Formats: sequence, structure tokens, C-alpha cells
Amino acid sequence: MSRRKNTKRKSSNRKRLRRKRLLRFLLFILVAVLGYLFVFKTDVFHIKNIRVVGNEKLSYEDVVRASLCTKGENIFKISKKIGEESLNRLSYIKSSKIRRKLPDQIIIEIEERREKAIIPYIGSFIYIDQEGYILDVKENRKEGLPQIFGLDLKEPKIGENLFDLLKRKDISEFILFSDGSGLLSLMKYINFSDNKNTILELNDGIKVAFGPLDNVKYKLSFLYKILDDIEKKDINVKQILLNKGDNPIVVTDGK
Repeated sequence: MSRRKNTKRKSSNRKRLRRKRLLRFLLFILVAVLGYLFVFKTDVFHIKNIRVVGNEKLSYEDVVRASLCTKGENIFKISKKIGEESLNRLSYIKSSKIRRKLPDQIIIEIEERREKAIIPYIGSFIYIDQEGYILDVKENRKEGLPQIFGLDLKEPKIGENLFDLLKRKDISEFILFSDGSGLLSLMKYINFSDNKNTILELNDGIKVAFGPLDNVKYKLSFLYKILDDIEKKDINVKQILLNKGDNPIVVTDGK
């Protein structure tokens, strides 16, 4: 008798346990279905606002269009990865990040590349940033940017890295260090035609014979100190020669 009761009790417990498991499973399915309907079949998570942060050169409309995000679209259906890859294909965008702000807002953060120099090319001007990326090709020249001469260009395309194409790491370093030191903005012309002697002309008319592109960082630092000293002493200088040995020669009006 006792064994039969125990057997029945165990069988009853197993049935009760199976029922509980079935109920839990059905409850899980119900919650999942309701959750899916709430998220994807209502307008609670439809994008109502798209905010763009960090754009100065590019318009709001251009950034949003490139992000592939659309108002009215479900916020969970957008692919942040694909949107960021699309944004990064724009020449003026250095990096981008797309964030969801629930329930209905998208935030697009971008870091733009800035025009640092121009290169005359077949009646137009190539605009590059300090890393050598080609940002644009325009017919008009923007004032205030140094012009670069002496580069052998062959059908450059927007988005390409000019210095990588030319395989000129020395020029890349010169532009980067010049920009970092603040000297690039003082330059009017840069001529790389002679590998043994790069020629600069500054906005104030001073011409600089820079010499070969070796020890670039040191020589630019030296040039910065010379220009600072010239300004403090209010000296009228015509030329600075860095290609005549270890000691620079400063040529003034009085020679």
C-alpha cells in the first residue's frame, strides 16, 4: 500500500512539474509575442528626431542622408554599423558614431576633416587635410590656405590619401608637423619640386629655403623660433636659409 501511494505521489508531482514548465513556456512565448508587437508593431519606437553633432562643413541633410537613418523608421531596425560605414565614405568625415536614445531619438556624432592646403591641378584646386586625404576638387581657390607645388599627380580621386599614392612619407611628415606647430597657416606657397631644397613663401613675404626633408620636426621647430624672434625684434627679413649648413642664415633688407 505504502509503495503504491508513493508511486502515485511521484507520478502526480511529475505531472504538476510538467504543467508548470508548460505554463512557464507558454508565458514566455506570450511575453515574447507581446514584446515583439509592442516594439515593432506600434509607433512608440519609431524615430521622431535625428540629432547631428560635430558638423560644420557638412549640412545636416547630407549627414542624415548618408547615415541611412529615416524619421518614421523603427529605431531597432536601423543598422548602426552600416550607417557608420556609409558616413565614413564621405570625404569630409574622419570618424562617426550612431547612437540610439530610446524611445525615439537617433544621435549622429561626427568628426570632420578640415581643409589645410590646396594643390593646383588642371585648372582646378585639390583640397586636402593635414593627413593628405583629398576632400574635394573645386574650380575656385579658397583664400588663406597654402598652395602646394611640385607634386606628380595622376588622376587623384576624392577620398584617396594623396601622400600614400605618391609614396612620400617625408611630405606627409612635413605637412603634419607644420600644422601641429601652427606654421602651416603662416605659409602661402610650398614647393616640393627640388627634393634637395623645399622652398616656402610665408604670408608676410619671407622666403624660406628649407633644404631636404630630413630632420623635419627639428627644422620646423628651429624655424618657429626664428620667426618668433623676428617678430619680437621687429626685424624686416627677406629670406631664411636652412640649406646652408647647421647654422641658419637670416637675410634682412640691410643684408
